[in-house]
Amino acid sequence: MTNNGTAFEQSKLSRKYIKSFASGIAHMFAYSAEHYAWLAYRYQAPFVTIDIWSQRIEPGLFDIERNRILAGMCQQALQRNVTRLAPPAEVVSVTVSARFGIENYLKDGNSASIGRSVFTAVLVDECGKQWQAGHVEERMLIEG
Repeated sequence: MTNNGTAFEQSKLSRKYIKSFASGIAHMFAYSAEHYAWLAYRYQAPFVTIDIWSQRIEPGLFDIERNRILAGMCQQALQRNVTRLAPPAEVVSVTVSARFGIENYLKDGNSASIGRSVFTAVLVDECGKQWQAGHVEERMLIEG
């Protein structure tokens, strides 16, 4: 450790860590996406795409404040990690997509759930290389 900060703060990461950033975003989104799942079921729109850098959410019916907050949390987490990349490494594009298993809907009186949902994060570096990671939830509880 030096006077300028901890070794952790000073260490720079290579490009190979970008995939771990994608994995973290996919997991973070999956664990907080119940409201997306509910909207997917309610409007029978099983697919959503979020541009994390621009905060653009498609289709527009998913573009509500609660969902923008989740996208913002993902953006902040990613920004903290990206600053640790060794120059000239840079993430220029970040997209999260989710496909919700709305065709498999179950309700037991007290709760409801949908089937298999797949969350994928794709990061693109300044060289155009794509780094992809995903997370699968076999069943997601949704609140009505």
